[in-house]
Amino acid sequence: MGVSDPVKALPATWPSVFSTYRILSFGGGEVVHGFLRPELTEDHPEVQEILDRWEGTARFQEAPSGIHLVLETEPERPRLARAGLQGVIHLALFLMTLFTTLVAGALLQGMDPLGTELIGLGGAFVPVPTGVDVPELLQGWPFALPLMGILLGHELGHYVAARLHRIRASLPYFIPFPPYYSVVGTLGAFIRLRSPMANRSSLLDVGAAGPIASFLLSIPVLWVGLSLSQTVPVSAAEFTPYVIQFAGQPIRIGDGLFVRALALLHFGGEVGEQAILLHPVAFAGWIGLFVTFLNLLPFGQLDGGHVGFAIWGRRQRLAGLVFLMSLIPMGFIWWGWWFWGAVAFFINRGRLSHPSVLLNEVRPGPARRAVGWLCVLILIVTFAPVPVAL
Repeated sequence: MGVSDPVKALPATWPSVFSTYRILSFGGGEVVHGFLRPELTEDHPEVQEILDRWEGTARFQEAPSGIHLVLETEPERPRLARAGLQGVIHLALFLMTLFTTLVAGALLQGMDPLGTELIGLGGAFVPVPTGVDVPELLQGWPFALPLMGILLGHELGHYVAARLHRIRASLPYFIPFPPYYSVVGTLGAFIRLRSPMANRSSLLDVGAAGPIASFLLSIPVLWVGLSLSQTVPVSAAEFTPYVIQFAGQPIRIGDGLFVRALALLHFGGEVGEQAILLHPVAFAGWIGLFVTFLNLLPFGQLDGGHVGFAIWGRRQRLAGLVFLMSLIPMGFIWWGWWFWGAVAFFINRGRLSHPSVLLNEVRPGPARRAVGWLCVLILIVTFAPVPVAL
């Protein structure tokens, strides 16, 4: 493990200040964390000497084991950032995703702004765009703009919470995806954290901020969209009472407790009797809730894993295991649960447990734990047994 210059400068002082300490590498920088000796306080001259000579950031926290001190050096800027290209990449991915979601929105309106032709290839047909019809493309905004706003709000929730805790974080990376293979035109977005989590409270704040933001943003979008939706003279399926038209093909959509409650307020007893054709705005709100649900799955480094570890500690792994096992019987209702379970397992590199934070022993306070349980409630009310049926 490489050691930075500030770390080299103070080793003789540390044993007289720390009862225990560790030096870690994280995000291209160095992190020192440990506990002050019992007889020392934050304003002791030797502690102040370390703070005066330290070239990075410092954080104190009271813990049952004593006063916890975290020292961080500034990580080396990524090569692309040094070249001034990092912002260009963020902007390019955002614009590409805006384009693909606009195409998806236009397809939901029954238009094909790319003049797609199906080309035979090895016994299959591959969609190939032949051009761009800008007026038709712009017809996709009722879907694309609300969806992009929800995704951006989700990631900015994480980003702002991280910055408030002085955790280095990247701007959002959006992921465009060909709309012919995805009815939404994107695989979502993510940010990268470049500093370690000092404690479970900061972990909870950062993990919960994104799902709560996307949930709150999805509510008015779905509400307005349902007011623009209408029933159609087709019987509703048991688990999928809604329908969208994508490139002229009907796709049935399911719901959970929260979506059903909003739909009942708009359509009353017709919900579950007649199919409801969702307006693109309503579908954007529905996607926002579905993305919130997926992120709250209690696995590893997903948002739900962050929240679970913050409020349950090591028991988060048991919650993840129980939920993963529950996906097996759920997959017989909708095979997609097997797919999403495999994806979550792959993203977390086969780990259900969340990595430790620097200070595991201190639980979040009652208010933060209430926020964590609110996330669990959001997970429950946004769960749809059969999200999509072709």
